[in-house]
Amino acid sequence: MSAPRLDIEPLGVAKRDGEGWRTTWRIANAEPDAVRVVGAVAPHSQFRGEVSVDREIRAKSSTQLSLVVRTDGVAGGEIENAFVILVVQHGVDRWRILARLRVPLDADARPRPRVEAVTAQRVGFSGEL
Repeated sequence: MSAPRLDIEPLGVAKRDGEGWRTTWRIANAEPDAVRVVGAVAPHSQFRGEVSVDREIRAKSSTQLSLVVRTDGVAGGEIENAFVILVVQHGVDRWRILARLRVPLDADARPRPRVEAVTAQRVGFSGEL
């Protein structure tokens, strides 16, 4: 089975949530079959967060997902090469959908992520988990 075709884009403006920022993402499924999102992580040291999810996205539809991230940057700065990684079940295969980000920080150090590229990797493709 080929890689699932998902589009990921930030929605709205991040809102303060405790020590982090609540970011909201639109995930659109271009596939003719449903996919199931089972996790999301932002692993960059300056843009970090993780959430467990169990959400089906029907064929040709979309959903929204919130992810609280902690940022380590200064107002007016920018975080480069950050990622939001979705773990997705597509048929019998599990995939990582990697959205590479550039994250400008506004005058309040609020993150305003922009997706630069989306790629997919089958979990276990290299013999690793």
